[in-house]
Amino acid sequence: MNFQKLLKEAQKAQKKAAEVQERLERMTVVGSAQGLVEVEANGHGKILALRLKPEALKAFQDDPEGLEDLLLVAIQDAQAKAHELSEKEMAKELGGVGQMLGKLF
Repeated sequence: MNFQKLLKEAQKAQKKAAEVQERLERMTVVGSAQGLVEVEANGHGKILALRLKPEALKAFQDDPEGLEDLLLVAIQDAQAKAHELSEKEMAKELGGVGQMLGKLF
């Protein structure tokens, strides 16, 4: 493979990666904890919304640390799902190169 062709392929891959990044900005995932807390994040892991069920407030009214733990679990779940989505989308567009790029973003 000559250098020009390799450069063109790299530019094509870069363009596809940028398109995936734009799509991930608009895609969402939902993380949860015990069905009491939900956290919505975009495909980059940016938290967009947090929802507490009324039962969560009742169950943890005397245990704020427990509620904080629940929130952390839901946030981590949403971020893990966003990471999985990012890797999947990159791999879908770019194959093996996408998996490497997905780890960078």
